[in-house]
Amino acid sequence: MQGFKEFIHNKGVFCKLTEAQLTQLSQSAILRNYQKSEFIAHCEDIFPYILIVESGVISVMKLSNDGRNLGSLRLQSGDVFASPSFFDGGPLPACLEVKEDCRVYLLHNDQSMPILKQNSEAMHHLCLMLVKRMRQASDFVEELAFQPVYRRLARLLLDQFKGSPDPHITRSFTLDEMSTMIGTTPVMVCKLLSRFASEGFIKVSRTEFELLDYSALEQMTER
Repeated sequence: MQGFKEFIHNKGVFCKLTEAQLTQLSQSAILRNYQKSEFIAHCEDIFPYILIVESGVISVMKLSNDGRNLGSLRLQSGDVFASPSFFDGGPLPACLEVKEDCRVYLLHNDQSMPILKQNSEAMHHLCLMLVKRMRQASDFVEELAFQPVYRRLARLLLDQFKGSPDPHITRSFTLDEMSTMIGTTPVMVCKLLSRFASEGFIKVSRTEFELLDYSALEQMTER
């Protein structure tokens, strides 16, 4: 699959592979298209794949026993997600829901793990990727436990503007999604957005956020 090979050759763990290994891996890649609101996998499914997002947005959600969303991670174009099932064959501890129509590549454990094992640098990079995800999860739990809600929301907003010279960004998250990501309720998110707007930090419309005072919002994250 030539398109797959060209897409992944410089991404994460795959940039460590030799040309021959990339060619071998591309021959086993599975291309899938999913529509918004579809589930690629549910919690407790056996999902023995590495997933690479070519386009679209996917939410990796951790649900409680009563169905509440306890936190989520968003995957976008170029992101690589290695399912825990890929390594141990056990159930997936989260679900994968499509937020925007997406096109993904899947690499099954049976075909791809033998190739990755041939390359120690690739396996090392894969381990580093897992450690990064673990640290993100740890930071999220710590923020929920110790940081006020307004600080978590300020950080979430700043992360959306990061790296963009444009002070305007599209509202890509719903209130429900934002509340899930910072561990609060949609009502509280709405109240805090109104507060930030009234204090002149941001301007809020139905479709976008405008950043008015970056330094003031940044100070909110440090209080």
